[in-house]
Amino acid sequence: MTNRPVIDGPVAGGHESDRPAARAPQDTAPSALRLRFPAGVMLRAGTTLAAGDAGELLVIGERGFSVEGADRALLAWAGRLAEGMRWPAPEALIPGQEALLAAFAARDLLVPLPRADTVDAYTKQRRWLAHTGTDPDAAQERIARHQAVVVGCGGTGAIVATHLCAMGVRRLLLVDHDAVEVTNFNRQFTYRQADLGRPKAEALRDFLLERHPEAGITAARVFVDEDTITGLVPHEPGEWTLFCCADRPVGTLAALLAGFARDRGGSVLFAAAGLDEAAVGPLLRPDDTAAHQAFAQEMEAVGAVARSALADPVMSASVASVNTVTAAWMAGEWLNGVILERPVRSLNTRFVVDLGNSSTYEERTWR
Repeated sequence: MTNRPVIDGPVAGGHESDRPAARAPQDTAPSALRLRFPAGVMLRAGTTLAAGDAGELLVIGERGFSVEGADRALLAWAGRLAEGMRWPAPEALIPGQEALLAAFAARDLLVPLPRADTVDAYTKQRRWLAHTGTDPDAAQERIARHQAVVVGCGGTGAIVATHLCAMGVRRLLLVDHDAVEVTNFNRQFTYRQADLGRPKAEALRDFLLERHPEAGITAARVFVDEDTITGLVPHEPGEWTLFCCADRPVGTLAALLAGFARDRGGSVLFAAAGLDEAAVGPLLRPDDTAAHQAFAQEMEAVGAVARSALADPVMSASVASVNTVTAAWMAGEWLNGVILERPVRSLNTRFVVDLGNSSTYEERTWR
């Protein structure tokens, strides 16, 4: 057995001169790594481990390298590290393991294990959050504290609400004035035959509570306008987001939600499903006054045109795939742009996913 395996590189991706040099084991492992990653570590996604023909350990990926003299014990230990390793006692790490940890750390190939070690509905999500560069436990707690108001519980809103509950949102208000109809069943998967005629918001609430009984979900069967919106926007302290998944009144509703979100200190995110196109955005944050004003003015003008139209401007055709894509993009933009505060495409912008030709493009930006 070789106590200090020889670490070479790279195996795959780039030139070694472009990579940070591996530091001495005592610089990073285990004490410094324990400070950076208190609960333990796992390998960054996209890193593959393999055993070479000559018994070496091959680390395959953008920052790959090889380790000569890796015996079976070290290979097995490295395999377990890929899934995640909670820290053992300091004396439990042998020199070969310390050297390998140091090489991984020098190449930024380690991410933190979540502190929570219980297996629950969010185990894999916390691990996903760890790969985003955030504290996974803190991010999950922020999701749980967030308040969400979903306006419109149809083909987009019902799926958005399902995503939010599945991610861990625990304060959710569902708003819709319609009842479940048989024509909903081609794209609104949360409703059953037994729900026909029931208020959509109440049927969706029951569907979600069956799966997430610990969640605080309320339903409101109202038509959102200037008279009813005051009771729907959160007043208590904390972060919250309005999800506009309704299409009536055209233009006017969007302007109304944008104004209330700005005035009450919340975020608002819009989306709409067309024939082949999923339109997502804008995501408006409360501190971006210029974007709020520009968007609200444009939507008020759209509303004026819609009110004078000779026919209902809302399209009567709809298909499941477009609604589902719209909702999934919407949930992802919220998670990344609001919770994780990562750059997102929808910030002050509406972009379109065209399922007809498998393309995306930016449609409009408000500044």
